[in-house]
Amino acid sequence: MVEFSSDTELSKRGKYRIKTTIQEGAFAVSGENTIQHEDCNKIKNIIENEIKALNSWVLDRGGIIGHVKGFLSANNHSVMISSTGDEVYCHTHESAGSINEDVQVSLVLIVFNVSQLGLEEQLIAIFDRLEDDQESPRRIGGDTERRSDWKFELHR
Repeated sequence: MVEFSSDTELSKRGKYRIKTTIQEGAFAVSGENTIQHEDCNKIKNIIENEIKALNSWVLDRGGIIGHVKGFLSANNHSVMISSTGDEVYCHTHESAGSINEDVQVSLVLIVFNVSQLGLEEQLIAIFDRLEDDQESPRRIGGDTERRSDWKFELHR
């Protein structure tokens, strides 16, 4: 049983529709959110960097990445992002989806040997980062507010 230390964590867990299951001995933590942003490519780049940072976070704690997947959908395009702990791969597809400019973001983290709460916190932090970028798109440099051991870089 996971206990949350604040109402804010519980609220964000609901907002981002965070769900956790156990899959073959690993925690599978998933979530989704809609980001009001016109640049799906920028969101893809942020998520790609976030997944790289997550990979390092897991390895630094002795965990093992089973699979990390992300799916973005907007403007008749979709992007599949995946990693198994090494490289992060992105595949963009044109789709017959809506022409909505909002970006639907879905993420799932399947990780062995890390705490459930820690993994959920990392997923919430990724969604927070996307929302922070939406609110202040001119931010430059790293984001050290959330996790002192995470470093984020925005490219272009």
